[in-house]
Amino acid sequence: MSEKNEKVDDGSHYRRKDLHKYGQASNLKMNEHVKKLQSQGQQIHHLAFGQSPFPVPEKLCSAMQKHAFRNDYVSMSGIADLRSAICQHHNSFPTGYPEALIQPENIVVADGSKILIYLTMVVTDTVVILKAPSWTTYQSQVTLAGRQQIIVNCPFEDEWKITPQNLIQTLEGQEIQEKNLLLIFNNPGNPSGLLYTTEELEALGKVFRRYRILVISDEIYANLTYPDSCYTSLAKFYPEGTVVTTGLSKWSSAGGWRVGYAIFPPQLSNIREAVISAASHTYSCCAAPQQYAATEFLRDIESCKDFMYHTRRILHAVSIMCVKKLRAVGVRVHKSHAGYYIHPDFSNFREDLGRRSIFTGQQMCDAILAETKVALLPGAILHLEEPNSLTTRLCYVNFDGIKALEVSREIGLDQKLGEDFVDCYCQPTVEAIESLAAWCTNLKN
Repeated sequence: MSEKNEKVDDGSHYRRKDLHKYGQASNLKMNEHVKKLQSQGQQIHHLAFGQSPFPVPEKLCSAMQKHAFRNDYVSMSGIADLRSAICQHHNSFPTGYPEALIQPENIVVADGSKILIYLTMVVTDTVVILKAPSWTTYQSQVTLAGRQQIIVNCPFEDEWKITPQNLIQTLEGQEIQEKNLLLIFNNPGNPSGLLYTTEELEALGKVFRRYRILVISDEIYANLTYPDSCYTSLAKFYPEGTVVTTGLSKWSSAGGWRVGYAIFPPQLSNIREAVISAASHTYSCCAAPQQYAATEFLRDIESCKDFMYHTRRILHAVSIMCVKKLRAVGVRVHKSHAGYYIHPDFSNFREDLGRRSIFTGQQMCDAILAETKVALLPGAILHLEEPNSLTTRLCYVNFDGIKALEVSREIGLDQKLGEDFVDCYCQPTVEAIESLAAWCTNLKN
């Protein structure tokens, strides 16, 4: 056989057949693509990746320097001092967590909350329920864990939220008799910044209890709830069946530090022990220096509050600008209540896009990137089963968070941040949104 015709063995015959379409996390892949374009000298407005624009808090950095020497394998569930500090932290903010939940023995610390969501799936015998739209990794983890999935489609009219009605309707159309169910819940939400009201959570809790659904409530953006909104945990209304996952990544601008944790109610102690066992055979423990540094930081409640209150009000002001300018040109979009995302729906432009042979969200985002240099994540990968969705996830974080934070502190929390603050200190995001709005306007011409 000639060398030209030889088939190169790339190991594909070893790969699981159900993973033939399995690829990298779309948000991370997009982030690398944009960084490559930027390294080539292209000026890209990067609104496709959800990473905090603010610096890691000084208190956290100094604590890390202090504890960098630590190299021991620590407890698989996290050092005792950190778990106590986590309880102190949560008890300092009104979240509605039951007292019995926020106890050190209920907490498992890991290198990010993502692995804890995955391991909870792996150690349970469940069919996994996902809402659409949702964070892209949830579905990929379900596939990797080899679990059956059920998709609950949540429309714009419901603010992209899962409701008792659409959940029940979806479940009644499935053969789920004698099957255990696990729902991945996200509040506040990614990709839309949604926030469930106490009335909505109470109603959902009743349905979860009726179907005996185990819920992983991903509440990683809770500490970034905006000043005009009110966050309450699902655990208040469904304490016996809710596993809360969260961490430092989003609110304290420490995504790359990989410090996350899960809080298991006493009623689910068996699952917690199974996750700890799985941890011992996978990541072993969260890195020791990060744990000791996080302990010092979380115990300084005033430093946490200062950083949290300033950064979230800046994000709130930027979100208001984004929604206002996009709505003005006909984009359908709900306001964000937390985090740094909105989920714009461009379906009002479907006919105009069709005249340019643009029929999918991916085609639309490709055109926007090419013509405006604004990078967005297409909504089709978030809607899971709707390839023609004309939505995007927009992350309004491409501004100088160091300068914005500095000026916000100079202004003081007793003074509001106006539109002039966003125009002056978040200018790259303003430019990106104005370019996107102009692109939409030009579609009509």
